[in-house]
Amino acid sequence: MLNGALEGLEETLAVHEGLQAEESAVLEMTKLEAFENKSCISEVDEVRVNETAEIMADVFSEDVLTNWSEMSLDEKSAKLNEYYLRAGENLGIDTKGVIVEPMPCETPGMLSLGYNSGDGYIHLNADVLDDPSQLGQVLDTATHEMRHQFQNDALAAPNNFSDIPQEVLKAWDYEMKHYINPNYDFQGYYEQAIECDARDFAEEVLNTYTGKMNLS
Repeated sequence: MLNGALEGLEETLAVHEGLQAEESAVLEMTKLEAFENKSCISEVDEVRVNETAEIMADVFSEDVLTNWSEMSLDEKSAKLNEYYLRAGENLGIDTKGVIVEPMPCETPGMLSLGYNSGDGYIHLNADVLDDPSQLGQVLDTATHEMRHQFQNDALAAPNNFSDIPQEVLKAWDYEMKHYINPNYDFQGYYEQAIECDARDFAEEVLNTYTGKMNLS
């Protein structure tokens, strides 16, 4: 019910904080020089964060949180689809819909939460969505993958996203063409600029959402 959903959100945010601390230690240790600021949460992006969180709060209202554990997989999928389409339209990106599907674990210990292929669709793991305790993770993943669609669209039409610096676009473009698969190199995958940016954006949205809902 509501308490279970809130615990899931709190756990997701706590994981983010732990990963950020670990990332800081890794970056300090390896003294990475290129793309020191891997995220592009600009002033304009702060507006995007707030507006996306507003849409999240409207779709995932307190009533939805209370009834989340009783909802069917189709009902949950419909809510995720509504959030993705509305937020994507507001961001000015090509969002076609959410595909919920089984995602068998290819590598022991590596659970796939979802992915984005840049075609307007995001794919989410059906088992994770079906678990009521994983709502926080689901919202985080959907927003993370939405940000990847944003990155793709910013590269395709940079004039529509003039607040994104050229050096950031160059980093995104290079990494998408030379993407590091987490199944083969998790640290390399984790430190990519496009992944740092998507994590930061999703965390900002989730934090703002919990604040708007008085859940923090």
